[in-house]
Amino acid sequence: MSMAQGQRSGFEDRLSRIRKGGDNTMGEVHIGPRDEVRAGEGKAGNTVRLKQKKKKVDIGQGSGSSLLILAFIFGALSMFVGQVATFHFFQDGGLVPLDLGESAIGPYLPYAHIIIGGVLALLFCWTFRLTTLVRMVAMVIGLFVMVQYHTQMVQSVPGVYVKFFSKAYVKEVRAKA
Repeated sequence: MSMAQGQRSGFEDRLSRIRKGGDNTMGEVHIGPRDEVRAGEGKAGNTVRLKQKKKKVDIGQGSGSSLLILAFIFGALSMFVGQVATFHFFQDGGLVPLDLGESAIGPYLPYAHIIIGGVLALLFCWTFRLTTLVRMVAMVIGLFVMVQYHTQMVQSVPGVYVKFFSKAYVKEVRAKA
């Protein structure tokens, strides 16, 4: 008798916590025949089941204007990283020094920063689900702004560019402007 009484009190305790929405509960309690049975699709039976509350969270779902700004920043950042990577890979003393006179890649080297930045921008698009047309256009505009205004950026914040490139590079770009 004591075992049955213990099980009953444990069951009643759990039901009271579920009704209150207390610890270790996950929804609403439904006692009675299932909804399918009420519609006449089978044999009636009393069951206790929990109705799950669905929490739907979509990554990449936010306000449109904030995601456009984020896409623009990612585009500009991608191109900046492409420019830095191209500088450190292909300049004299870089990781992959190329003799442009004999190399078949020589004619395409001025576009290396666009390729590296574009690939990085695509990875940002895919990772943060910025795949709508408007967001991708914002990212392309960010890429374009960093290419178009590279010289002006070096002029305005030379200290930042010295840390990422070199003093000689900054002097050369400032002299050309």
